[in-house]
Amino acid sequence: MVASPTNLTNYMNCLSLFESRTAKLYLDLADKVELPLVKSFLMEISLDSQKHSNLLTGISKSMPKADFNPKSCAEKVGESWQIVETYAKKVAQKEKITAKDLPDLMQDLDALESSMGEEYSLLIQMNTLVVLAGEIENSYSISLDGVKSIFSGILEDEEHHKEVLVLIREIIKKKELEMIAEDPLFEYRRIGVPTQ
Repeated sequence: MVASPTNLTNYMNCLSLFESRTAKLYLDLADKVELPLVKSFLMEISLDSQKHSNLLTGISKSMPKADFNPKSCAEKVGESWQIVETYAKKVAQKEKITAKDLPDLMQDLDALESSMGEEYSLLIQMNTLVVLAGEIENSYSISLDGVKSIFSGILEDEEHHKEVLVLIREIIKKKELEMIAEDPLFEYRRIGVPTQ
């Protein structure tokens, strides 16, 4: 990405839209999950993602105006965008998500959080941040370190999301063990092995 102010404005708009879609994905997932604690964890990630979207919107509105085409965001954001789109379709197809469904869905969430963390980590390391900070400093007298701390905070949230997903996985594993204890053939049916 060329780090011109208008390209950065569009990139911030795309990241904001992406975080908004991610927030909706986690909210939709939380609405369909039956396990109360897992539901709460997913809501936490949804709220963080919406917070990120709001921060990025504020940043983009502080930058030079640019013609924004939301259709270009899939290309600008890359793999993370595709993961959210694919996962949102999977979630939309389900009326509810039981403990049996969660193990298969967790891999997508892991991939999503990893790719999002990489996106923000790259942003912090690139010269892009210098141009971005210069534009924001012109409007608000906020230094490069101040802008860097905003993105570092988002990156820390993404790392925390990975930790939350580990907790969810532990809850799911415990539920799976309970289901196997109740029904020894459960695991075979889950992976599609005929049991009759």
